[in-house]
Amino acid sequence: MAVYDQSYRPWSGTYTSRARRVAAMAWMDLALAFRSRRTLLVVTLSFVVVGSWLLILFIAASQQVVVPYAVGNRLYREGFYNNFLFSMILMVLSTTVGASLIARDLRHRAIVLYLSRAIRPGDYLAGKFLALAGFLLAATWGPGVALFLGLLGMGGEKLTLGQRLGDLGAITLHSLIIVVPMTAAVLACSSLTRSAHVAGLLWASVFFSSWAFSEALTNLLGREWCRMISWMRLTAHLGDLVYPARHRTEPILACGWEEPALLLGGVTLLSLAVAAWRLRAAEAGE
Repeated sequence: MAVYDQSYRPWSGTYTSRARRVAAMAWMDLALAFRSRRTLLVVTLSFVVVGSWLLILFIAASQQVVVPYAVGNRLYREGFYNNFLFSMILMVLSTTVGASLIARDLRHRAIVLYLSRAIRPGDYLAGKFLALAGFLLAATWGPGVALFLGLLGMGGEKLTLGQRLGDLGAITLHSLIIVVPMTAAVLACSSLTRSAHVAGLLWASVFFSSWAFSEALTNLLGREWCRMISWMRLTAHLGDLVYPARHRTEPILACGWEEPALLLGGVTLLSLAVAAWRLRAAEAGE
């Protein structure tokens, strides 16, 4: 019988590109998220909200009744993206899917395996970010485009091609304004613990406490900065400003785009820094 050398040998082949490695990690987590029936049910609720609005508009159009939300782009802003029910749907999705992304790997020490195979902490974090952001965009941008196409098919409001493309671009920007900071914050919470349940509770606490503290401080002090503590108000106000000015309603916050953009951008960068710090600590075996 021949005897072969079975000792450890370092990999001497050609690695795939960093972009393909990141894409492979993101695709794996994204596919795993869509396998859950409960998660798909919650995603479906986003499309149910859109379908309900389209049904209401269809019935109103058949009876020649004008729905106030259908005028301008209020339906996208007030009827969907800034709707409290949709905010709750998105919070549940981000908690159930995103809270386990890093915490699961920390618990099973899979993070050590990831970072020992030519995958840098930045690549790992980018893969997790793309996976969660892509999933949340499926529940934000997807229904938003469906609503856009439904209104386009009904042809109720006479708009030029440029105005319709402006609405479509605003829908995309509004989705990114909601998804990007939320993705970063959820990943930061997921990196702080080995338990997905604790990470989910931590993110839910941040989300709801920002609204509760904002309401309490606004009633107590009556200052405008108190209203800016609320996560939902920040994303709603900044999202409103990206739409073309047609039948503009009262702004949610008494400020421009600079302050909310700085706050959300700061939270995003801080969250990514926390997640990167935790990954470096895990790589070092701490």
